[in-house]
Amino acid sequence: MTIKRCHHHGFTVSDIDRSVAFYQDVLGLELIRVSPRRNLPSYDHILGYQDVALTVALLRHPADEFLLELMQYENPKGKVRPLENAFVGASHLAFDVEDVDAIYQRLTEAGHTAINTPVDIEREGVVVARAVYALDPDGISIELFQEMGDVVNS
Repeated sequence: MTIKRCHHHGFTVSDIDRSVAFYQDVLGLELIRVSPRRNLPSYDHILGYQDVALTVALLRHPADEFLLELMQYENPKGKVRPLENAFVGASHLAFDVEDVDAIYQRLTEAGHTAINTPVDIEREGVVVARAVYALDPDGISIELFQEMGDVVNS
């Protein structure tokens, strides 16, 4: 038994419409569907709650098979908690981009924030990438990463 591939990455969000707009309009993912999930025993079972009610949005990157699942819980009601990268269990999504500075500018012009401005990533004195951690509407870290060389072996 082996894992064949990564199927999707998922985030729980507070407002599905706002989050879909961010990932679709600002980052360029394609919306596949938005659908309610209610009164489904399989969801109760897999998620570990009773009477689960949520809305699920599925988005895809147009250039590859990457899928992003966004879930807004209605029952149980979604809970906001502090999000910091150093928290155990913290998650972030990283996108390989052509021009991190241009995307950073698009984010800020659209009113979104980032942890800091883009920065060159150096390893052993060599710039291997340029990156920034942006924040989605719920404060989830989204890494925008522009490779400048052999990042894996650097």
